[in-house]
Amino acid sequence: MSSINSASAVAIFVKTPGLSPIKTRLAKTLGQVAAESAYRLCVKAIKATVVQVDADAFCAVAEQGGLRDPLWQGLESVHTGPGCLGQRQHQVYQRLLQRYQRVILIGSDSPQLTADRLHQAIETLKTEQFVVGPALDGGYYLFAGKRSLSQEFWTNLTYSRSDTCKNLLAALPAKAHLLSPITDLDTVEDLPQLHRELSALGTALSPEQRALLTWIECRENYSSDS
Repeated sequence: MSSINSASAVAIFVKTPGLSPIKTRLAKTLGQVAAESAYRLCVKAIKATVVQVDADAFCAVAEQGGLRDPLWQGLESVHTGPGCLGQRQHQVYQRLLQRYQRVILIGSDSPQLTADRLHQAIETLKTEQFVVGPALDGGYYLFAGKRSLSQEFWTNLTYSRSDTCKNLLAALPAKAHLLSPITDLDTVEDLPQLHRELSALGTALSPEQRALLTWIECRENYSSDS
């Protein structure tokens, strides 16, 4: 583990299957078993990506009882603490800023995220205070910073809306550098775009990303042209 204030940290926000509802909007169409399978593949793909980056990687687990789940094996797991999404992001971000110069928060919904994009965020934070990765649905798939933010900054945001990222950017105390937008997997309608973005990685696909790509292609009635 890196010494205090000497490097970067990446925290993947996750929920534990069996302890919290997983991919509920996807489950409405595909069923809970299929949705959980997709979620596990997403987590494995993102874990495989973050370990390629020069940063300490964590799974920020929503449930205290899920800290030792085998799905997080290979990364240190930390509890997000209680509260809404804004409170949990605040708690993890501030806690890691006490130990690291740069902190990156990502979710488990964008498994096509690449190590190159994480490297870009880390390098940009050497000269900028914040980096944000906008999601195509109006949210964000990545938040990175090196400056403390109040809990109110996080809790005043309304999440899962088409203007979430826009409002986040407006509330920041300094202009953020923006990464290229990508999709995040919330509903079955997101699968075609996720398929395209994974396919576009070509030979850069990790085995874990390729496993998710195969899973998408095997879905009944799924077409990458839809």
